[in-house]
Amino acid sequence: MSKVQSVIIETSPHRPVNFNEKAVSKVLEESYLIADVKEDGVRLNLCVEPSESVHRVHWLSREGKEFPAFNQQLPLALDPRWPEFFETDEALFPEGFMLDAELRIDDLPCKDIAGTLRRHQAIDLSRLKVIVFGILPMSVVRSGQDYDVTHSVMKYHVEYQVKLLQERFPEIAWSVVESLDCFSMEEVDTLYESVRERKLEGLVLKDPNGIYKRSKQSGMWKMTPDDNEDGKVVGLVWGTPGLANEGKVIGFEVLLESGHVVNACKISKALMEEFTYTVRTATVKAYGCGPGDAFNPYLGHTVRVTFMERYPDGSLRHPSFDSFRGISEPTIKE
Repeated sequence: MSKVQSVIIETSPHRPVNFNEKAVSKVLEESYLIADVKEDGVRLNLCVEPSESVHRVHWLSREGKEFPAFNQQLPLALDPRWPEFFETDEALFPEGFMLDAELRIDDLPCKDIAGTLRRHQAIDLSRLKVIVFGILPMSVVRSGQDYDVTHSVMKYHVEYQVKLLQERFPEIAWSVVESLDCFSMEEVDTLYESVRERKLEGLVLKDPNGIYKRSKQSGMWKMTPDDNEDGKVVGLVWGTPGLANEGKVIGFEVLLESGHVVNACKISKALMEEFTYTVRTATVKAYGCGPGDAFNPYLGHTVRVTFMERYPDGSLRHPSFDSFRGISEPTIKE
């Protein structure tokens, strides 16, 4: 994993809460819902700020940390086209703005995108896809306050700014999130099923009269399948003595956000070798070659666990390790 990254800007983006049918139905009784299609990417807070005669550009995670892959590359930073973007093109928020978006690289799944962003290697800009669903001025971002603009209005701000970005910076694939207005739970359910059939992650439902809030608050609801959960590594799972994987790390003990502890295994042989080598190397470094318990260098790392079924008591059937969730810092979910 990469070294700990410092916070560049505390962006504190509005994060959706889990789906709540009662809350969602109440919104539908009064108006309608904006249903954004949830892409299988990494949350991006792209901040653009003027500084004297140049513009600073930060590609940040939702924790406000620079993605390691962009530390040296700094895409679009100090680009001479920014003055034209704001003055000639008449873009919104010339004092600076933040795009709240999903970042994709080619058509890679989320865990591979996260792995690519963790590496300190430049990425060809033609591989980047920025799917935008929010925009707000940097003055609001830095204030930490809610942004008093409704979701129904913000989507037009997003469409306007994205169109200008497409024209001025065509080397990156900018787009507006796919979105539909739903007027009943039946429409929501139908859209959700069609999105899942397309192998996409799900929906983010928004109250059109709600405003952009900071951090995890109501007004936005995440509608995704209950087949994965995040947690933190609290221990190692070793292969059974006498069997083929004896002496190898075959998974992790994970404390899930729901409070349950599971053994998340079912990893590839390549990951077994990688995890085992890392643990052995860390153990020798920590304790030398003498006897003693293994040192766990993965302790506290955030991970995603997939499973087949959640039992009524909250425990999981066939939990499996899926991926690490940290990018700029292994102990923080991004």
